[in-house]
Amino acid sequence: MEDKQRKPLSSYSIALGIVALAFLIGVTGGCLVSVQGGAAADGAVAEYLSPLAQSAVPRPSVSRTLISAVLYPALCFAFGFAIPGVALIPLTVCARGFFLAYAAASCARVFGAAGGTLLSLSLFGLPLLLSLPCLFWLGAHGLLGSHSLLRSAMRKPAAPIKVKEEFFRFGMALCALAASAAVEIYVSPLLATLVAATL
Repeated sequence: MEDKQRKPLSSYSIALGIVALAFLIGVTGGCLVSVQGGAAADGAVAEYLSPLAQSAVPRPSVSRTLISAVLYPALCFAFGFAIPGVALIPLTVCARGFFLAYAAASCARVFGAAGGTLLSLSLFGLPLLLSLPCLFWLGAHGLLGSHSLLRSAMRKPAAPIKVKEEFFRFGMALCALAASAAVEIYVSPLLATLVAATL
């Protein structure tokens, strides 16, 4: 019986793998920095987070939440039209992973592993279900676009960037990101208040 030939990985799969690896590096870094923060950092984080356990979690600012939801995916989209995006897109995704992990790990340090994890999930979980796929999707396509520009600059064969498709993809991502922001503004504070009451 002949061995089945394995299909080579597509360019998109490779780009998605790079984006996922960058995110995991950022998450690891965020956790390590939070763990190594020391007493001074613990005090600052506790001072910021402790009021959450004593009263209803307030709704975040609409403008700040929208900017936070759109910022990293929009940067990945924009960097996809520039050669430096080959390096900047993984760095952007890495930064997103770092700050998310640092926030979650800080909650765990202040409220304990169980309570802090629940609070983190209540604050970030649902919005991330919508926003993270957009980040990975736009990041992978942006990486492909910037790589094509790099190959063209080196006078190597490269697939052209389909600008209309890229903007259509970004428009679809914006709809999902708007839904993510709405969940973060109207649903997450309610869930976080319920969880905080048990801490």
